[in-house]
Amino acid sequence: RVPPAGGNEEEPMVNWRGNWVPEREGIALKHVFDEMKDYFGQPETDPKVNFKIPNLRQVAGDPNLWRGEVEFTYQIERNPFTLDYMSIDVCIDLTPKARVSNMENYGSTWLYAYLPCYTVEKIEEYFEVGTGWRPSGKGTVKDENRDIVHFEAQLNVRPQPEPSFWVANDEEKKKFTRIGTIREAADDPANHFIFRCIGIFMVSAEVRGHSGVEPRPGFGNEASLTFTLVSARTLGVVDSVAPIVYRPRR
Repeated sequence: RVPPAGGNEEEPMVNWRGNWVPEREGIALKHVFDEMKDYFGQPETDPKVNFKIPNLRQVAGDPNLWRGEVEFTYQIERNPFTLDYMSIDVCIDLTPKARVSNMENYGSTWLYAYLPCYTVEKIEEYFEVGTGWRPSGKGTVKDENRDIVHFEAQLNVRPQPEPSFWVANDEEKKKFTRIGTIREAADDPANHFIFRCIGIFMVSAEVRGHSGVEPRPGFGNEASLTFTLVSARTLGVVDSVAPIVYRPRR
């Protein structure tokens, strides 16, 4: 642990994976990324996390569209810690797609992800309770026969955090080794499967307003959610979810 620049002892810094971050952020990052706690998809346990959108901003070129980033506050040993990330038990599809126009950049900037319906419903419940906005469900497709939902997960294209791909190196799935980025994993034929994983996402929301006025929750407006995958810790290969080959994109 070291103090931040300027010597402010009130905000100590800690080293997390080679980066100095504020101590509270480091505790939360370890909780979500390393210990994989409070993820969505546990049928018998609800995550101890609250959703919030601190502010909305107008989208350039469309004065009636507003966008905001979701923040997640975790209760860790009865204390609140806020992060830009949430985690989900999800399947991601690294199988190659046909080289057609609507599949461009698959595995590089986006990929398909699959969730049980109960997981999606739980996430939407948390989102609506925390933000006041009702999720629109835009961009998701429900498979009624298998009771699963699939959607397009965006891949983080910013330098930090890199969209990393981790594999378990013990049977209990408690220790993981990073083998590269998700893009690199998708390029390797050895990884052309559908993987069940704990996926860590950033989430943004878009809401339509009217006459350039910022919309407010509680007046019937719906929020469209975008999930951006920043890290995946694989739990194994899944055979029971058929990969999508063609589907009109939103």
